[in-house]
Amino acid sequence: MSVVELGLPGQASAQGASRLSVAELISGQPGVQIRRTGGLGQFSGASLRGAAPGQVAVFLDGVPLSRSSQSAVDLSQLPLEGLERVEIYRGVPPLALGSETVGGAINLITRRGQGPQSGWASLGSGSFGLRRASVGYKAPKPQVMLTLGYQGADGDFPYYFNEGLRYDAQQLAELRRKNDDFAQVSGDVRVQIDHGLQAVTIHGSGLWRRQGVAGIGQPSSLPGQPRQDTGRALLDVGAKLSSPSQRVLVDLDGHTLLERTESYDLSSLPPSHTEQLSQQAGLRSLLRVITSPQVSEPTSQLLAVAELRYERMQQRDLCPAPRLDCGTQQHATSDRLRGAISVGGELTLADKRLLFEPGLHLLLVRSNSQGLGDRGTEERPTTFTALPSPRAAARLLLRPWLLVRMSCGRFVRLPTFLELFGDGAFFRKSLDLRPESAWLGELGIEAKGQPHPRLSAVMSLHAFGRTVDDLIDIVRDGPTLRARNVGQVTAAGIELSSRARFAELLSVELNYAFLDTRDRTDQPGRAGNLLPGRPQHAVFLRTEVSHFRVRLNYELDYTSALFLDPANVNLRPARTLHAVGLSLGPIWPARLSLRVELRNLLDTRLVDVTLPLMNRPVPVPLTDFFDHPLPGRALYATLSGRL
Repeated sequence: MSVVELGLPGQASAQGASRLSVAELISGQPGVQIRRTGGLGQFSGASLRGAAPGQVAVFLDGVPLSRSSQSAVDLSQLPLEGLERVEIYRGVPPLALGSETVGGAINLITRRGQGPQSGWASLGSGSFGLRRASVGYKAPKPQVMLTLGYQGADGDFPYYFNEGLRYDAQQLAELRRKNDDFAQVSGDVRVQIDHGLQAVTIHGSGLWRRQGVAGIGQPSSLPGQPRQDTGRALLDVGAKLSSPSQRVLVDLDGHTLLERTESYDLSSLPPSHTEQLSQQAGLRSLLRVITSPQVSEPTSQLLAVAELRYERMQQRDLCPAPRLDCGTQQHATSDRLRGAISVGGELTLADKRLLFEPGLHLLLVRSNSQGLGDRGTEERPTTFTALPSPRAAARLLLRPWLLVRMSCGRFVRLPTFLELFGDGAFFRKSLDLRPESAWLGELGIEAKGQPHPRLSAVMSLHAFGRTVDDLIDIVRDGPTLRARNVGQVTAAGIELSSRARFAELLSVELNYAFLDTRDRTDQPGRAGNLLPGRPQHAVFLRTEVSHFRVRLNYELDYTSALFLDPANVNLRPARTLHAVGLSLGPIWPARLSLRVELRNLLDTRLVDVTLPLMNRPVPVPLTDFFDHPLPGRALYATLSGRL
């Protein structure tokens, strides 16, 4: 598990203008790879320990953000203004997050109105037409937190393209990315009222975004000017109850989530205009019973979680003019009812040096699905599914400075609406899909101490493995694509994370990950190959020097070569990106702070590669994990103040 803290303006952990969303925030964490489809604000999915972005569950204060239509959550749509921290579970997550976490989980924790009354504002600007602004306010009694934010960018940036003639360096041409812009407005409000043995919390957040959809970097890859509008609204109400003896604690939570995505391209022939409407409502209760004699420092307790969640997805063709068949267009509706029961516990032994956490999760699902098929609306028979998921975790304190962790468990992922029914155009239906399932385990050791009064250090080393069965993959079916269960994939590796700080002067963070992912599916030409888009080696280094109110930092981000295709033919070379930043402040009494960042310091857009049958290196355009071009050097500045 990793935790990334977000500070208020003027604090050391405050984020600059270059970090627009959760995608930029968690980049560089151990075992985390961010896959983007373009520049600022474009789709960004998280891969944890080689898992696909669709296998990683994303939560906001425990509320699942994954939709029944598309399993991958776009992290670029999750702003940072209302967040206090981000928890990254690369292995076994907490029992309360459920069992649909084949590839791990990311839990976003919103800010609470704790501490003295305060207000703040921030302005940012930078390369590629970036602009952003945010304001916030908090009060302690009752605890109130309010944040509002705006961000947008033109997005278009120059990149190199070689028309596929990789052996002729003279054919490289510099093009400009098009239709890569976005604009977004977001808001978050949280109110908590404490009264005696209970506390009531009301939390609401909303987002509206308009953006272009760029192609993969080839001039003719995406004709027209496709656009997308996204709106999201979330209301979450919770209550914490406790008995007079404090032995019984109950958390109750209810939420509603509404998301609408409208995709359109009125310049294409014929014009297209579709809508997806996702609705979700859920209730959850967590019961904690302390069974040990001491309540203040319990050595044993029982946990029980009950959850009921309803999901509904509606897809329809809005059919813009000048098409004449709009009267025959149909819409499709899919719904799912999920019930989950989790039972677990915590047992402390050996004078509190050993903590054992067993658990069992049972997921019950009723699905009633429709889709837009080749001949109108098609319906899948109602299905009932029961999926058990056992798990166990333990922590052993060998020395006051040495901790051993171990965990294992089974997790699942249900097929999505798009995977089952396709889109009626490019993706064909696959009504017989089975849920994915995965066994995973990890063993880690963590050492921390203070060898010198002014020097503190933390180091951890984890080894892990994951086996996914009934993997759902998108395969080619003639001129179209469709999802199918293709068999098994495996992943194994190690992660090294270290941090050191010398007083308030110098801090160093170094992360290294080795990952080996293998294709064990039944697809021809793929058995034993490395999975595409997964680098075997990744290194992230961050150093910061502080003196008085001046902070200077440097970042290095390295990923080894990887394959862009399952056949392991198209190789993307290794890349190393550098970044520097300078922070000034806060300056009293207005607590003004200025932060300047320079990303991709060396303007790395080409990498020299020696191709087969060549005696000299040739420049090859650098792309991201999805084969989309990377932006070059970028400058960002943020001015903020806090009262």
